[in-house]
Amino acid sequence: MKFFKRMKERLKNKMTDEIDHKPWLYLPIETKVRELDAKLLLAYYAVHHNYRVVLGLSGMMEEALECLPPGIFLDKGYIENDKLRRFQQAKKYGHKLLNLHEEGFPLTEKEIYIQKSLDQKSFNLLDYECCWGEVQKNIIISQYPGEAHKCVITGNPRFDLLQTKYRSLFNIGAEAIKERYGDFVLINTRFPAYTKTVNEKGKVNVKILSQLERHLGKYGPREILQLYKQFIVMIKACSQRYPHLHFVIRPHPSEVFSVYEQDLKECNNVSVVHEGNVINWILASKLVIHNGCTTGAEAFLLEKPVISYVPLKERKYDLPNELSIKVAKVKDIFQFIDHDLNQYDFNSNKFNEQRKLQLLKGYNAGVQDRFAHENILHLLNKIPAPKASPDHIEMNAQLLSKLKRENNKRIYKTNPIVMQKFPSLTVKEINSFLTRINRIERKGKRILVRQLYDKFFEITLEG
Repeated sequence: MKFFKRMKERLKNKMTDEIDHKPWLYLPIETKVRELDAKLLLAYYAVHHNYRVVLGLSGMMEEALECLPPGIFLDKGYIENDKLRRFQQAKKYGHKLLNLHEEGFPLTEKEIYIQKSLDQKSFNLLDYECCWGEVQKNIIISQYPGEAHKCVITGNPRFDLLQTKYRSLFNIGAEAIKERYGDFVLINTRFPAYTKTVNEKGKVNVKILSQLERHLGKYGPREILQLYKQFIVMIKACSQRYPHLHFVIRPHPSEVFSVYEQDLKECNNVSVVHEGNVINWILASKLVIHNGCTTGAEAFLLEKPVISYVPLKERKYDLPNELSIKVAKVKDIFQFIDHDLNQYDFNSNKFNEQRKLQLLKGYNAGVQDRFAHENILHLLNKIPAPKASPDHIEMNAQLLSKLKRENNKRIYKTNPIVMQKFPSLTVKEINSFLTRINRIERKGKRILVRQLYDKFFEITLEG
């Protein structure tokens, strides 16, 4: 009888330990429009798998690691010097360390990725590298074969959001955009190497150009300069030919938006906009045009017509361009709009969509049957996280001081590119998105969102 009583007590204690053992997961964000929704998707499923989550501005997260309970830090990928500093900070204060590089897809600039983002010192600190797909994993292993055991293919939750299951998350946003702009063509750009180098009069700053050439190679910035000018010519031509359509220019987050506004100020049916998740804009649009943008792959997976405008000779393989309907001349864009746009059907395979789907699978695990957030959680569950975890983050004087000092840095107040990457975030925004996910999943327990500081939040499950 005593034996069974002891066994019952042990079982009870084990169950209590499992319930109380809720590790902390730390999710830094640098660029709100690109990363926030995917991080919230992961956070939603994480809290339902017994995790507590802190989500916030990347710089604040790095500063706060000293004061936060030991947990799992899922970093977002940086160039090597920054990455090593962040990794050392995380390990110093007892955190497990994973990395999911936001630029790990499509790796068009493979040599720059190897040179700037991979290093043995950071791998020595890392527990796992979460890879978008086989291509990224193989590139890493080719450079560091001894680290193969740390490279796990997970995909990125950003691409989970493109799957049919989650399309309803963006219905309201897409409809609001349609009401505002009517029928429009979305043109995504990636020309920071040009827009950062010119002043209001269009004159190139040679000093900045030289810095970019040292970082990207001499050929890169000069090619971008030519490509930017070709895009401006194309946009003006489309604007004039199709006055009944609106053309929405969505620059890369690191671009200077005012350069476009200046160069396109005479086009009444052109707007330069950068707000909200790009999925809203893709779904609302009639057509997407780009050159080498991840948006090309996103539009393809959303089964929208997408053109890659390639007026210059390509010097490297570019996956988003290969997934798109590739054209070299403005008249070819006219041809598509006039004859194919209204009849476009992804499933007709007129533009080799099925072959392109197979091509994409090697680059992104999210194209497969399993979602990336599931793969990541499966990996997280293998990591022995510290068992002594507080129920909530204590906002003590030390943590408050660190967050305040980071938030008051001059770069967040005066650098327009840094400011536009993460302008604001509220509890209401977070709750709205999590509520929409819950309409899909219909889980019973309520998720609690607590603001710890400006752009810094705790997300936990009730009870």
